[in-house]
Amino acid sequence: MRDGVLFVATGAGYRELAARAAASVARVSPGLPIDLFTDAPFADPAFAEVHLLEKVWFRSRIDAMARTRFERTLHLDADVLAVADLRDVFELLDRFDVALAHDQRRNSPAANAVWRRPLPGAFPQFNGGVIAYRRTPEVLAFLAAWAEALRASGLKRDQPVLRELLWESDLRIATLPPEYNLLDKGAVARWDRFQTAPRLVHHYRFHKHFTGGRREVATLGDLLGPMAAARLPMILAADRPLAALHGAEARMPTLADRAGAFLRGLAGLPGHLARIAAFPLRRLWRRLAGGAG
Repeated sequence: MRDGVLFVATGAGYRELAARAAASVARVSPGLPIDLFTDAPFADPAFAEVHLLEKVWFRSRIDAMARTRFERTLHLDADVLAVADLRDVFELLDRFDVALAHDQRRNSPAANAVWRRPLPGAFPQFNGGVIAYRRTPEVLAFLAAWAEALRASGLKRDQPVLRELLWESDLRIATLPPEYNLLDKGAVARWDRFQTAPRLVHHYRFHKHFTGGRREVATLGDLLGPMAAARLPMILAADRPLAALHGAEARMPTLADRAGAFLRGLAGLPGHLARIAAFPLRRLWRRLAGGAG
């Protein structure tokens, strides 16, 4: 197989999350085979093949990435939703060995963590949740070195090691623009006609209902809110590179488009606010019921 998408998920919650993410990829990039590496048998129509992990550790994804059956692979975290075609990422791999997106919170303590030595701020950490790569001896050797160094480092995050190893390597690195790994959900609300549309939304809130006891965020509407989510089709239609990918012309939003998106968002606002308000009450009731029992 030449091109394919790879998810790695351990535990029931992350497996279900990966299945939802894979379904979103299949909707926007039909025909791409999608594989899952996991720690227990699992079946879902979104996955072409499911592989069992041989050993599980906190970065099993590095081992799984090395076992890919695809010549060109796009590895994605489970807490993503694809909103536009991702297939042009594979074209980068005709010229580059790997393609990654920068960490978008580059002033955070985590993004400035150092493994062995400080590096220039102009070469920041890459996010490990979206990585496209070629299955070549050089890349496979890099993955093996990354896993070995991370285990030896004692660090709980893989990005500092990844950053330094990429800095020292001879791999040809392509940097993906932020719309291919959008962590800033407010960017949709701030969009104007000169900005590109998101391809992939990546956010920790997609898993916090089972890792942090918070309200479930299952859709882009849940994450972005109805006002921003209603604008998304208009934003996608106006994206010139995305339209060119499909041999079409971009359609700039008219005043009627903007008004329609505003009204659709407004219509969804009461239900969205009601769900947000109801969650603390349900959690309180569960606690009271459990205490009474």
